[in-house]
Amino acid sequence: MEKYKTSWDLTLLYKSPKDPQIEKDLKKIESICSSIQKKYQKTDFTKTPKGLFDALENVEKVTSSISESKPFVYVYLSTQINTTDNNARAILNKYEERIVIASNKLVFFDLAIASIPKKDQKKYLLYTPLKKYNYMLKKAFASAKYILSEKEEQLVSLFNQPSQSMWVDANQKLLTNQMVQYGKKTIPLSEAEEVIKSLSKNERKSLYKEILQAYKIVSVIAEPEINALVTTKKILDKKRGYKDIITPALDSHELDKKTLEALLSSVGKHNKSAHYFFSLHAKLLKEKKLLYTDRFVEIGNIEKSFSFSSATEMIKSTLAEVGQWYVDTFEDFLKKGQIDVFPKPNKTSGAYCAGTVGNPVFILLNYANNLHSIETIAHEMGHAFHWIYSQQQPDHYRHHTMATAEVASTFFEQIFSDYIEKTLSEKEKVIYLHSKIQRDIQTIFRQISFFNFEKELHEYIRSKGYASSREIQILLLKHMQEYLGPVFNLSEEDGLQYVSWSHLRLNFYTISYAYGMLVSKGLFEYWKKDKNYIRKVEQFMKSGGSESPKDIFKKAGIDTTDPKFFEAGLKAIDADITRLEKLAKKLKMI
Repeated sequence: MEKYKTSWDLTLLYKSPKDPQIEKDLKKIESICSSIQKKYQKTDFTKTPKGLFDALENVEKVTSSISESKPFVYVYLSTQINTTDNNARAILNKYEERIVIASNKLVFFDLAIASIPKKDQKKYLLYTPLKKYNYMLKKAFASAKYILSEKEEQLVSLFNQPSQSMWVDANQKLLTNQMVQYGKKTIPLSEAEEVIKSLSKNERKSLYKEILQAYKIVSVIAEPEINALVTTKKILDKKRGYKDIITPALDSHELDKKTLEALLSSVGKHNKSAHYFFSLHAKLLKEKKLLYTDRFVEIGNIEKSFSFSSATEMIKSTLAEVGQWYVDTFEDFLKKGQIDVFPKPNKTSGAYCAGTVGNPVFILLNYANNLHSIETIAHEMGHAFHWIYSQQQPDHYRHHTMATAEVASTFFEQIFSDYIEKTLSEKEKVIYLHSKIQRDIQTIFRQISFFNFEKELHEYIRSKGYASSREIQILLLKHMQEYLGPVFNLSEEDGLQYVSWSHLRLNFYTISYAYGMLVSKGLFEYWKKDKNYIRKVEQFMKSGGSESPKDIFKKAGIDTTDPKFFEAGLKAIDADITRLEKLAKKLKMI
């Protein structure tokens, strides 16, 4: 492991928190925004297609010289390694405020484009030099009816911090500080949430009581936090003129209603698949009825411990099946310190990939020497590959949409799963396959149930004005029962899960997980049949945000508006459940 760095090397961004380049970069961002405002705000740069083209070209040339919010990214990542560093968090808030104030000076630019009269829009779209901006212009024209005045848009961005991020930070900080009793030890809540999956039934019950007690303490903040976030969205939606709750989310995901309807109807019809799996899960656990804590309990352990060194070799072997570039990129991340590997005191929990325009990509892990941790590496590297490929686009298309964000990650995770399964004994295959189906159920059925819960929660708060913690719990229970099925006996306190569910704070983000998993299953099946199909996958990753997800995947031979496409992915899960059941019966495990 000597050749690899296992902690983030943030000197890839700046030498230290006191690096004078930080202030220079902040001033450069402020200066560029001011210069663009000075040059264009009082001119009619959208009067002709040529005028608009010249302005877009000039602005892109100027803004490409600065890395996207680099000072903010640097401090934010440092707070992830030490969540108790209040000084860093204070600096983070100051940097965010400065960047927001600077970027607010450019609000007029987008508003001017969106304000091009409808009768003239076709002329701009057909102007040949503007072809490279075509999709961006279409989005701007479509959003025009929901855009506020310049001053109002500036206020919205300024108020995002006190009306959204500070609330979420308060809840997260309280969660992070919670300690629970585990036997004779006191452990962090995040560790308890992970440990509970591998305990015996009585130990699970005991630890779960402690976890729920911690959630109950945090609910004092979580209840008003959720109500504040939902109410803020209600006010903004009404002010912008949205007629329903979901359209803003579809716009931000760049999904169309037909795709959403196809996804929701397909998953809804297959809820019985989740129910059947959980009934099989109960048999494997030798239980007639299940409690909430039983839902993702492992049925056994693959008695192998995987050092990070061996994990990297397994990932490289998997990536070699795809192409040498993927192996080299992974090695590059390890050598440069772009992956923070191991759990540490006060380090944030979970795993994610942080990609921003003009900056190195960073991956956070909490590696635990097991197969799931290795799958997480494959997943997060999928995000990284997608982000790197997206940077081949012009600046205005380098951000891929939320809808496509989970596709590459789950595609590479599935490649690893397929690779590792071939190396296991029959008994290990049962354990591994069971775990894989559990995650598919969680990613698809659970996330759709949570999407439905979130939608009903928004409707409830809009109608009643406020939802108590108990009312939120009961509503969540209703939707959890829908996907878990009759084998589960749920209690009201199980609904306290809303307290720690981070995606509830992101306005219908969960739809991207179900969508991404089912699309990636389609890509994976094509790739298994023809390894040259990776060129199509790369084409999707290189597309960035240059087209709608529907059009991006159409080029890869996938129609996401057809329910039959999603049903094919769901039938693949059914086939895995059948294979699990047959193998378990063969080994007399049920």
